[in-house]
Amino acid sequence: MNDGSAHIRFSSLKCLLVSICALCTFGCGTTKWSDTTRTGTEQLLISNAIDRVVNKVDFGPMREKKCFLDTSAITQTTDRDYLATTIRQHLAAAGAILAASREEAEYIVEVRSGAVGTDRDDLLIGIPAMTLPSIPNTQYSATVIPEIPFIKQTKQRGVAKIALFAYNKETGNPVWISGNTQGESSARNLWFVGAGPLTRGTIYSETTFAGNSLPLRTQSHPEPFAERSQIFPEVMQPSAVPVPLPPVTGGMP
Repeated sequence: MNDGSAHIRFSSLKCLLVSICALCTFGCGTTKWSDTTRTGTEQLLISNAIDRVVNKVDFGPMREKKCFLDTSAITQTTDRDYLATTIRQHLAAAGAILAASREEAEYIVEVRSGAVGTDRDDLLIGIPAMTLPSIPNTQYSATVIPEIPFIKQTKQRGVAKIALFAYNKETGNPVWISGNTQGESSARNLWFVGAGPLTRGTIYSETTFAGNSLPLRTQSHPEPFAERSQIFPEVMQPSAVPVPLPPVTGGMP
């Protein structure tokens, strides 16, 4: 009996120690979340619309011309710095020589913006959220009924409209007018009976459902020119520059 009681007490003590150790291994942690003033989707919509509209402009007439980009007309435009540097990139890629100041340039290229912003459309098939009024002289207060969607869609669109023209700094004579050009981007979210979202649009590389990839094609157009990597001969190593072969002047000896 004494041995049995000692064994029981030892087993109880061992269980108590195991329980204490198990409790010590559990814990809790917290993660701090924050949001930027502008959502990432809004910024992607605008930058993608800018990429698309600038990609439509033919900068070929400014090839080998030393030009300065005048951005004074877009100082109030949303994401004006991104728009300006995207235009400079395309000017350089087209063969134009970028001047650091107006004094060093031979030609001035002015840019104006007709629109840079976003729109949003919401569609709900179901019961919208509503508030039932309170009944006077009773204990029943106002009641809020949450939204009950069967099909819900949110569509956002980014729009950019720009125009450029260039003139000779000394004479003031025009040398190039791009004309008005407009580009758009999109982002769509779709829910079915609360399941989703089904996400697609030009700012995404693929279609997803609840964060998982789907074998659907999101974009019907290739990636914008500005998003492709390029290496120019000036920064290439001498061994990397292809050497043209001499022309063949005769047959085999």
